[in-house]
Amino acid sequence: MQTVQQASERRWAWLGWSLAFFVLQAGTPFITLPLQWVKMGTLFSTLLLMATLLGLIFSLTRLTEAVRWLGLMMLVGGAILWVGGWLLPPVLGWSAQNRPPMALFALYQTSLYYLLLLTAVGLGSVLSRIVREKNLLVPVVPFAAMVDVLTVLAPGGFVKRVMEQAPEVAERASVAVTAVPSAVETFEQVVPIVIIGVGDFVFLALYASCLWRFQLRVLPTAIGLFVVLWVYLVMVMVDLAPKLPALLPMALVFLAINWREFRLSPQEKLASLVVVSIVIGFIGWLFWRT
Repeated sequence: MQTVQQASERRWAWLGWSLAFFVLQAGTPFITLPLQWVKMGTLFSTLLLMATLLGLIFSLTRLTEAVRWLGLMMLVGGAILWVGGWLLPPVLGWSAQNRPPMALFALYQTSLYYLLLLTAVGLGSVLSRIVREKNLLVPVVPFAAMVDVLTVLAPGGFVKRVMEQAPEVAERASVAVTAVPSAVETFEQVVPIVIIGVGDFVFLALYASCLWRFQLRVLPTAIGLFVVLWVYLVMVMVDLAPKLPALLPMALVFLAINWREFRLSPQEKLASLVVVSIVIGFIGWLFWRT
């Protein structure tokens, strides 16, 4: 009986994480702190939101692994509703001159973020089906990180070109986390700023799906991702680390925690070593060039 109850609780865990996401994301702009506490409040809210995002993604991918068609439904349905959401303001008569109430707009913006997140998780879940056995993750994970770095940092990279030529598109294809605003008053709000692209969530969902499917170290990996990503975001916010694609630290954490779970033949070890060496060399060369 206890096992059935625990399984039922895990099945519906995504609802709790979804509620936490809406409360944090929509409620953060209404938090006002004394100026000297804004940075501390920002770091704390970032910690909560990062934990919520990871919990939501891991709980959703658990569902997509239990129900195979759910990932595709999330991808298609989330994308359609997300596009429809962006077309909604003109229909409602919202504009720069006719702004909706702040609470309503915060709920609307959070709903768009949530739909984007659902779409990303659905895509990551569908793409994870390409990985037929867990040993393939050893070359796939660092290769995905290399592709992410290439698209974001390379001079002709797709993401970098979009951010330079159409920043509004990059903003719409991202989910916000909190960051310190430019404050000059005695009191200031903790406001959201776009920082995590949809591609990071796609690959995070891919990783989480594979963790569930191949029965790897799910909880230690989730905790490791939370600690590393939060520390990294804090270091970026206080200018102690360069702005790198989040997939790079995610890949390192995934492989480091689950390394003992892989059973590679000598040929697979050699091939994986070659791939990892190429990835490290390429990323190093790219940073040297930029």
